Amino acid sequence: MKSFKIKSLMALALAGMLVLSGCGGGQEAAAPEQAAEKADLTTQTVDIHKAEDPSKNPQQALDRKDTIVVGMTEFSGKFMEQFRQSSYDMYVNQMIFEQLVEVDDEGKPVDEGIATWTVENDNKYIFKLKDGIKFSDGTDVKAEDVEFSYLLLADPNYDGDSDMSKYGFVGFDDYKNGSATSIEGIKVIDDKTIEFTLEEPNAEVIYFFTGGIVPKAYYGENYTKGDLSSVKALLTKPMGSGPYKMVEYKEGQSVTFAANEHYWKGQPAVKNVIFTVTAKSTAMQSFLGGQTDVEMMDVSIENVEQLKGAGFVDLHRFPTNGYGYLGMNNALPKFSDKRVRQALAYALNRKDVVEAIYGPFGNVLNVPQSRVAWSYSEEGINEYGYDMEKAAALLDEAGWTMGDDGFRYKDGEKFEIFFTGMADHPVLDIMLPVMIESYKQLGIDLKVEYVDFPTLTEKTNNFSAEMWFMAWGLTPDPGDSSNVYKTGGPQNKYNYGSTKVDELFVQGSKETDFEKRKAIYAEIYKVLNDELPCIIVYQRSDMWAANSRLEGFHVTPYKEFTKDLWKVTIKE
Repeated sequence: MKSFKIKSLMALALAGMLVLSGCGGGQEAAAPEQAAEKADLTTQTVDIHKAEDPSKNPQQALDRKDTIVVGMTEFSGKFMEQFRQSSYDMYVNQMIFEQLVEVDDEGKPVDEGIATWTVENDNKYIFKLKDGIKFSDGTDVKAEDVEFSYLLLADPNYDGDSDMSKYGFVGFDDYKNGSATSIEGIKVIDDKTIEFTLEEPNAEVIYFFTGGIVPKAYYGENYTKGDLSSVKALLTKPMGSGPYKMVEYKEGQSVTFAANEHYWKGQPAVKNVIFTVTAKSTAMQSFLGGQTDVEMMDVSIENVEQLKGAGFVDLHRFPTNGYGYLGMNNALPKFSDKRVRQALAYALNRKDVVEAIYGPFGNVLNVPQSRVAWSYSEEGINEYGYDMEKAAALLDEAGWTMGDDGFRYKDGEKFEIFFTGMADHPVLDIMLPVMIESYKQLGIDLKVEYVDFPTLTEKTNNFSAEMWFMAWGLTPDPGDSSNVYKTGGPQNKYNYGSTKVDELFVQGSKETDFEKRKAIYAEIYKVLNDELPCIIVYQRSDMWAANSRLEGFHVTPYKEFTKDLWKVTIKE
């Protein structure tokens, strides 16, 4: 297959996408620059473009004196950190819940959370709650609430995305299997003091304490060990000690917050916040028309220029701490051979696809780590450059032979892939036509079903999706990726397993020497790059658009905008 045909397909898809994203409340997009500087995706620096003419602010936005409206793609309704499964639910949770430990703009742990801590013998963490910490109902946050928040993760029937077992808390296994009624390594000393003891030092565990603390009296009123149903019944009625409290949730539409009058850091500057669902295809129009104050926009030259041209927009652009990927269910016979997965990577012209979608604001990525991370490494990495001949040879080796009808067969089974994706998606609108055509040329019939985000999440969770596109947001510590790639990991949607990878993640969690730890993750990336449980497509820039009437909006690759939203003021 010739490169020209691939580029023609992408040009057509891109043209369709620009029609959608070009709508903007009567505003005309500025002509895109002829050449744009390639974004540096290795730096944590946030590129901020301040509004050039705030007088152009739409009246609908100016009329909101005590409310901030944020556009969101979707919610899954898992409003509790112990069970959340999407970044959108995380944004909601960060408005409501506080943590023992916070991270700063660079992703480093700091004592800006609800507790201070000390460490003894490298394996005992002693937390002391600060004064004046209250839940939104006015009750004090106590050490028993902290204990309860973590005991939920050790429940024998816990099915969320956290993996408490990997940190080695003393007595964890005994509690989980029922031979103990408490976790020996978690001890409440008094109302304000709690100790966590590990079997041995762990380099990752400090980030485990960034999870949300929940009130035992509320979530634990009807809870018994082994039955989480009463806790899950409250997922859409959350209560925490954060700057805001939820006052209304309309499924598929919006989440409404009011200021928590008991917030320990002080009253939020803006009384009301609404997270409203806006489709990707209408986000620009909603924002430029004044219906929303904040939106995460798809980053492209056209969108950047249109937003700058609007005059009243503050733009915040930075390398995302995450990546987009094509997932495959490795347990299916068609995907169980790594040569097949490698062939699919070689047959997708990721370079041209990413260029067509993001222009200078995205790059092809080949390891499951952001370039801004300290653990990022390209040592010994195969880039899987576009190569149809190599792809065809790998399928031949794997026993998939070309039939007379132009499709491949193995043991009498036609090579069909059922792809699950979302419609009107800025990445899939361009990438899917290329995949369909390229894989057809390779002898693979790619069939597509379109679903909404909650359905896609459900299908990947229950392993009923064959192939899909999603993105991972990462935490500051690379060890968290073990949840995704270790055998049986709670976020391992691929049904992938590797004894070597499992062992390396354990080594990485225990190693405290920085350079040695970095070498361990470099080895993990090499193995995953060879075995290819998923096809990593890109790292891109994130771009948040904020109405210039908001003063103090703040976001970085490691610190979400929700962390400081309570400080934002509205200009008169």
